[in-house]
Amino acid sequence: MSHFLHDPKESPPAHPILGHLLPFKRDPLGFLSHCANSYERVVPLRMLHVPALLLLDPDDIEQVLVTDRANFAKPSWLRTPSVKRLLGDGLVTSEGDEWLEQRQICQPAFHLQRMEDYGDTICSLTGKLFCGWESQQSLDLLKVMARLTLQVMAATLCGFDEDGWSEEVATEIEILLKGFSSANSFFGMLPLPPGLNEFRAERRLNRSLDYLIRKRSAKNFVNDDDAAPECPYASESPGKAGANLDFLSLLERAQRSGAKQKTGVSLREQIKTFISAGYESSSLTLCWAFILIARHPEVEARLIDELQRVLQGRPPAYSDLSELHVTRAIIQEAMRLYPPLWMTGRQAKRSCEIAGRRISAGTLVLTSQWAVHRMQRYFPLPNEFRPERWNSPETKNRHKYAYFPFGGGPRICIAQGFAMMETMLILATIAQKFSLKLDSAFEIEPCASMTLRPKSSVYVRLEKRA
Repeated sequence: MSHFLHDPKESPPAHPILGHLLPFKRDPLGFLSHCANSYERVVPLRMLHVPALLLLDPDDIEQVLVTDRANFAKPSWLRTPSVKRLLGDGLVTSEGDEWLEQRQICQPAFHLQRMEDYGDTICSLTGKLFCGWESQQSLDLLKVMARLTLQVMAATLCGFDEDGWSEEVATEIEILLKGFSSANSFFGMLPLPPGLNEFRAERRLNRSLDYLIRKRSAKNFVNDDDAAPECPYASESPGKAGANLDFLSLLERAQRSGAKQKTGVSLREQIKTFISAGYESSSLTLCWAFILIARHPEVEARLIDELQRVLQGRPPAYSDLSELHVTRAIIQEAMRLYPPLWMTGRQAKRSCEIAGRRISAGTLVLTSQWAVHRMQRYFPLPNEFRPERWNSPETKNRHKYAYFPFGGGPRICIAQGFAMMETMLILATIAQKFSLKLDSAFEIEPCASMTLRPKSSVYVRLEKRA
């Protein structure tokens, strides 16, 4: 059957010209949920003139991301100016040999032997954050988590820490995110020129990243016998493994060896990709986790019991993660209900078959973490916050691609292990000292932009633990 024809048994009603673009744009999460609850494993759609398939079965998702991955590429809209202004032109948007080379260059920064040092830095920065907190103080939760995770990314991956820098960069990225999610841009799918605010934010962001690179590079190239230059932004390289193995140093080494000439990707673009994508996902996961804990005091009680039993009053460390089962389950469940990456896409390079359905080259294939993670067939009581499901046979026996918050296949998020460590350590460090109470009793609604964000600011009131 042609994807341009509407069959009410297979998909929602379609506009004769726009297809399903308007209902998707108007309420993307509602539209995806309706498809998941009303139709079978494959839902034929159309976005303007482009045929599309929404995949709801883990076997089909695995086929696209893993088994037949050579037949699919990242969709062309990921390379629009709106997306590149925010994410740069690095690992997320590249394809083929260029992607493979970039992946191989970046991979050593996330080896297991570096995680202990990263963990120490994460806990140290988190401890500094709440040194000035007081009981009954009110905080903008998303803003605080964003600044912290951005500081973590810069300090761990680039050996770079300076008060004020993370706040400036977060402000610039926030402006670009708003432009990306504006009603006229169709989530960045249209190649629109930037507004004045976006233009200025991109220019300031690029300057900030260039400054980071210049100052950090100057520190790396100082000889032992030379005096270190005046460098207010750069800090000592976090960790005993040495500065030459951090992310920025790996990129610099690759560029000196000629990789830049082959890939055409600048150091700044790579850093922009990791910082913009990495800090945002972790900050949102933490924000949703604290919101869910505040609404479920019985879960908070189990969390505190675990932290007291395992840590016995000392700060957490990377070596504790294997014992923090409740902490891990809270992060996993937060990403199930509110996955920062709420939808992903691929585009067919050539005609092929999915679930017995023949599709043509150029067909857009959509996979939605938001939709699949909330399906009853994969997760009983799917709309309830139940971290305990992650320590039971219920989820141990599920299909791997019924839960894929970091994507899947060779292009799975390169920093997934880092992200889990970061969010668990920050959650444990803060929850050990403070309880975060929601200032508002109103429901906090998710908003689908490039990531899944709270629709409005989230304010919490601090209560210091005895």
